[in-house]
Amino acid sequence: MELYSTLSKTVEPLVTLHPDRVYLFVCGPTVYDYSHLGHARTYVVFDVLVKYLRSTGKEVFYLQNITDVDDKIINRAKEEGISQNELSRKFETEYLRDMHSLGIDAVSYYARATTHIPEIIDQVERLIARGVAYVTENGVYFNLDTFDGNGELSGQERAKRVSRVTDATKHNPHDFALWKTGEYGEYTWDSPWGRGRPGWHIEDTAISEKYFGQQYDMHGGGLDLIFPHHEAEIAQMESLEGKHPMVRYWLHTGFLTVKGEKMSKSLGNFVTIRDALKSWNKDVLRYFILLSHYRSPLQATEEGMANAAKALEHIRAVAKKDYGVNEAGRKAFREAMEADLNTPMALAAVQGLAASGDISALREYGAILGINFLRETSAPLSVLHDIRAELRARKQFDVADLIRERMVNAGINITDAPL
Repeated sequence: MELYSTLSKTVEPLVTLHPDRVYLFVCGPTVYDYSHLGHARTYVVFDVLVKYLRSTGKEVFYLQNITDVDDKIINRAKEEGISQNELSRKFETEYLRDMHSLGIDAVSYYARATTHIPEIIDQVERLIARGVAYVTENGVYFNLDTFDGNGELSGQERAKRVSRVTDATKHNPHDFALWKTGEYGEYTWDSPWGRGRPGWHIEDTAISEKYFGQQYDMHGGGLDLIFPHHEAEIAQMESLEGKHPMVRYWLHTGFLTVKGEKMSKSLGNFVTIRDALKSWNKDVLRYFILLSHYRSPLQATEEGMANAAKALEHIRAVAKKDYGVNEAGRKAFREAMEADLNTPMALAAVQGLAASGDISALREYGAILGINFLRETSAPLSVLHDIRAELRARKQFDVADLIRERMVNAGINITDAPL
């Protein structure tokens, strides 16, 4: 397999540190709100990558962090008058529910930041001992002047950068926080530098070092995380013992855009996963996402979703009889996946496999892509429709809607007549 690495800016053959084993870390959510389709794109892509690698016989440890301590969580909890723990657990649950609804189940382990505070403090202590971090009255900062490799991933010139955080106690405006002293509600911990909480970047390297060590195979996330987040991770990890590169393959998904702008909560132009699933089932959403190469921008439109639904329905319509193995079609699918995860070409191969009637391939590749390409259901549809009609007649709409949601997620279109 070949993959494009943001670090080298080239497509490289996949060579892992351990034969037939892959260590992948992907930045998870900050759990203060519902996840949107931009998040869905990133997590669907890495779900497919891991499923494909496993289908080739590789053992994959897919680690994802949960950022459950952050300024956004602190502020949102205050606004809602609830504890930070209550807020973060609520949206962590909602995130995992969204992932389940999208058929995303390849993650080996979800690691919360709040359960790795000892590892975070230990890493900060070692960075101070190395002379690359310093203590101020406001916390602990990483000294970027000590790291020559800064900017290698993003290609940004240091002079043109703008720091997100202004603090007069920093030695350099571009230095970033490893530990913030102060009282931040119940998510505050004792440390050698006073009570406080970790910075954003340090949680990822503390977690990944615990499970993978200081060097591993792949790190993924959205393009928006390259700077400053992933640059900061590299500076932290490589400054511990000078091991370079921290990660061989940096994989970044392109933006999901709305009218030319990146979908984001700050712009208010986002569609939550849970809302999208009310209109489109998970097979359609995944098909829509995979119709574009993961590094390309993807425009979110109703027309695009409708076209994805039509294309998927066409595959299901023609894939009726099993005519045996189409070796050329199978080869085309594998070659597409090996070529930097070219899912648009892989879906084109699936269309050919459907037309030729290679049903076993559609099942196998459907499992990898997380899409049901066949019209199959384990429940008699007439019975389900009758049950829902009875529930709606009794005004038990919650249960009826739950059955409808499950049917839609299974690829069964539902249209209710007015009561």
